[in-house]
Amino acid sequence: MVASATFYSCDTKIDDVIDVQEYTGPIHEVDNGITYYSDSAVVKMKMISKKQLKFANGDDEFPEGLFLEFFDKEGKPSSTLKADYCYYTRKEDLYKVTGNVIIRDYNTGDRLDTEELFWNPKKEDIFTDKFVRIEKDGKLHMGEGLEAKQDLSFYRILKPTGTL
Repeated sequence: MVASATFYSCDTKIDDVIDVQEYTGPIHEVDNGITYYSDSAVVKMKMISKKQLKFANGDDEFPEGLFLEFFDKEGKPSSTLKADYCYYTRKEDLYKVTGNVIIRDYNTGDRLDTEELFWNPKKEDIFTDKFVRIEKDGKLHMGEGLEAKQDLSFYRILKPTGTL
């Protein structure tokens, strides 16, 4: 009877062989999504997006744009926000919208146009350091930078360039 055994040895460590890369891409994808947000059974906001990417850290990306419709205390539509792109950072609870950003108020007809805007839903305010154009009460206000309530009931242009 003949027995044979073969043993292999290698100096390479397992860490040298496997280079594991952590996945940082989306964990969930929604196409043509409509989401309603409510408080005490009253709809506060409707969010419409062609594509929404959700990440493990709670962030959301809307690479094909975003449309938000806000509702007043009685549940009636009050204003809208539209943008070509949006990124939501959960840690800061902050939306950054870019590209053809337009806010419209249904009740007053006021309109804000800019290329970049930040929205804090908890504080219900918006801000930017970019150029803004606001049509309010039949007048045109322009300038660099803005601090405002999300419904434009109060706003301050940080560096006004003129009122027409």
